[in-house]
Amino acid sequence: MAERLHRLLLALSATAIGCAQPPVVWDPAVTTSATALPGRLVMSGDSAHFTVDTAALIAPAIPGACAGSERVALSGSSGVERYVVWWAPRADSSATLFSARSTDGGRSWSTPEPVDTADHHPRGCNRPAPAVVADSSTGYVHVAYSMRDAEGAGVFFSHSMEHGRMFHWPVTIMYGDRLTDVAIAAHGDTVTVAYVDPGSDRPELGLALSHTMGHIFENRLMVPSSSDASDPAIALAGAHIAVAWIHRVPDGDTSMVIRTARLGALAR
Repeated sequence: MAERLHRLLLALSATAIGCAQPPVVWDPAVTTSATALPGRLVMSGDSAHFTVDTAALIAPAIPGACAGSERVALSGSSGVERYVVWWAPRADSSATLFSARSTDGGRSWSTPEPVDTADHHPRGCNRPAPAVVADSSTGYVHVAYSMRDAEGAGVFFSHSMEHGRMFHWPVTIMYGDRLTDVAIAAHGDTVTVAYVDPGSDRPELGLALSHTMGHIFENRLMVPSSSDASDPAIALAGAHIAVAWIHRVPDGDTSMVIRTARLGALAR
């Protein structure tokens, strides 16, 4: 109970702070026919596009990792320093979220470091993959993920200020009814987490914004016209943000949607 109260107080205080922040100004959505995102979402100035992942972003083989849960982030463009996060199942079918660091381009990896050990959901490896981003300008590693702790399912965030050697107490982004898909982006002081709302009947895309390197999330909002969303992606460049998702209508067409926006709080 103390852990749940601590996480909820952090989330509520961040929401209260967020009320004073300037609103996000969204551009019109761009919709195309697609059944999957065509790569990794990136931004150039105020425009967004997809790029195919390079070999540097292919996860290493990790003994004991849940297949398909491994995600890699590069710190800088060279790929010499990189991080990997993954879920590892425990004997009771709950899981631990781990991270490791490489400083030689992925040829060797550090001893795994736990990111979060509070999962209580006996789903084994049947769970969404985490999301990770590394910011070379700050040395921070940011991780977003969905799990069920002792009090309920939701979306959570943790980061390391020590190049992955220790991860700080997790922040609750949103509690809900189920595990869900997440994505994350960072640029300097700003960290953005996109997630499929774990509590909505017609899953909408939520967005959590931190202007303090992820220490608190001052803004939480829903992305307009994002019902029936899955597979979120997010990109950030200065005061501009882009989100993308797959729109699936039961017994209907499947499409890909991209929305860009300007974050007023980032322009100061």
